[in-house]
Amino acid sequence: MSGPTAAAFQAWLRKQPGYEDATVRALDPVDGGASNVMLRAALADAPLAAVALRLQSERGIFEPYDVIREAAVLRHLAASTVPVPEVLGEEPDRAVLGALFLVMEWVDAPHMGAAGAGASFGAYAAMVARIHALDWRALGLDLLGVPTSAAAATRAELEVVAARMVRFPGADVPLLQRALDLLRGHVPGGGALALCQGDINVFNYLVRAGEVVAVVDWEQARIGDPRSDVAQLLALAHLKGAPFGPPGDAPFVRAYEGAAQVELRGMEFFRARWLFELGVIYHGWLAFNESEPWYSWELLVQLLERALAEVEAGVA
Repeated sequence: MSGPTAAAFQAWLRKQPGYEDATVRALDPVDGGASNVMLRAALADAPLAAVALRLQSERGIFEPYDVIREAAVLRHLAASTVPVPEVLGEEPDRAVLGALFLVMEWVDAPHMGAAGAGASFGAYAAMVARIHALDWRALGLDLLGVPTSAAAATRAELEVVAARMVRFPGADVPLLQRALDLLRGHVPGGGALALCQGDINVFNYLVRAGEVVAVVDWEQARIGDPRSDVAQLLALAHLKGAPFGPPGDAPFVRAYEGAAQVELRGMEFFRARWLFELGVIYHGWLAFNESEPWYSWELLVQLLERALAEVEAGVA
């Protein structure tokens, strides 16, 4: 998809209340995203100096995408204690800029991975715990769909990844199919339903002076088992070199348990569930980027084999 022009975006923006005289001075791509396209629009004669323009992709590693749904999530979260960017507007007519899009305030703060000394691991874990503790019904977030149980939510997540596995060239390999079959048969009980962001990696937590000032990227938000959210960080940490040991020994798991005042059980299953998804993502990345992701297939295979062995042995 070719990018929109500043003139086309400006024409749309001037139809929004308070932006009738706005000028789009520059429209620049934002690096780091692996899904929808993000652009920073520098403005003049407008209430904000810059806004974020999020264009919906038709294909990608977390497909299917829905920025209109994401806008609704952000609007509902605006009434919560979780800091999120303000939504200026969304556009369901792809003819306007060539794709559906969402426009938000630009939050001028680095993400956790780039904040250096300004990052706080404790604040990060505490914010994830805060998201999971929200009264999502009171916030109107039942619009996301309410599973009958946490286990049902986890099964639904597996089926979403299974559908991508069929669509991504090369992803339907024996190891991933075995993983899917095993996980389908070993979904643990004991979970509770909560609002899950669905992608709690460090790039989505913007910080300033040790505090999380905004949580961005809610395209995968869902009502589900919070153990799934936490396990994403566990799986990513192993791919980055963290030892493969008991999940409860992982620094993020310990920090989250302290913040949420809970003990996470059954995390071996959720670690395997995320390594399975990252195996599918590996092939999607190859298809949509024509390059390998930051982790290798060989390492992914080693980790997934170990994780599946735990699930099969009944450790989870």
